[in-house]
Amino acid sequence: MKLSSFDPRRCAGSFLAAAVFATVLLGSDAKAQNNSPVHILFQSDFSDHYITPRGLDVENQGLVYQPLLLALWDIYTDKDALLSGVSLTAGMWSSIHENESGKDPGHWNEWDPILGLTFSFEDYLKFETNYTAFESKVGSYDTSHHLELKLKLDDSKWLKEFALNPYIAFWKELDNKSTVVFDFDSSRESYYFTVGVNPTAKLGPVKVELPTSINIVDNQFYQTFEGEGGGSGIAVFATELKGTVPLSFIPASWGFWSAYAGVKYYHLSNEGLLDGNEVLGATGERKKDLVQFHTGLTIFF
Repeated sequence: MKLSSFDPRRCAGSFLAAAVFATVLLGSDAKAQNNSPVHILFQSDFSDHYITPRGLDVENQGLVYQPLLLALWDIYTDKDALLSGVSLTAGMWSSIHENESGKDPGHWNEWDPILGLTFSFEDYLKFETNYTAFESKVGSYDTSHHLELKLKLDDSKWLKEFALNPYIAFWKELDNKSTVVFDFDSSRESYYFTVGVNPTAKLGPVKVELPTSINIVDNQFYQTFEGEGGGSGIAVFATELKGTVPLSFIPASWGFWSAYAGVKYYHLSNEGLLDGNEVLGATGERKKDLVQFHTGLTIFF
């Protein structure tokens, strides 16, 4: 994907903190065995695409490496209270590509800081407030800033070995656009809602997940070639089949390690999003259906 031929400001997005915080679930069992109020999560993800949660196909050539580093602090805990816990999360995420791209072509494509507060209510209802910024390391777009509010339910207490884990989220651009812009004069910050579930089951040592969601966007979130709103309503349907295996042969003193692999499917149904991907894509194709394969390691301390 070469962006240097396009006036490419604000054209990429990132791995949202919403997805980031779902990753923390990989370390939940380990956290129960570690009474420290501070925890570290490191994830190394290898993929054949960089597709944002907003459906932008930023990179579709070569290997994509996306490391994630999070620090989590339990700043308040009271299991007997309605508000049973408050935690602070800070970290960073990057996207490093085998294929050079961008206005100033390079391999390190993007760097995103992450900051969030999570409020737990009786350990089954969580309310998350997450801040992210998307910074291009190849000069392709101005840094954009965003806020996400997310409410999710952990229903494993009732469903035991199989849980649906439903959630709803509101994602707002605070400063600058996170999508492809064709007419800067008519562009403005916008928002979308996500409604999703993350069905989870354990088959022996293997955890199987089927995270599935839809993004419902405001008319101005995406922009068409003509500089008009891309349309409101459902823009992205996403689902994934993912398996995670604990690497129990690694000593616990080295942290809790797990390996995972998954395949993601995206269906895109917004004209502005399709126009943006036509510009971003290396082949210039207008694809409504995208498939991504990824695998990696997670370490939790």
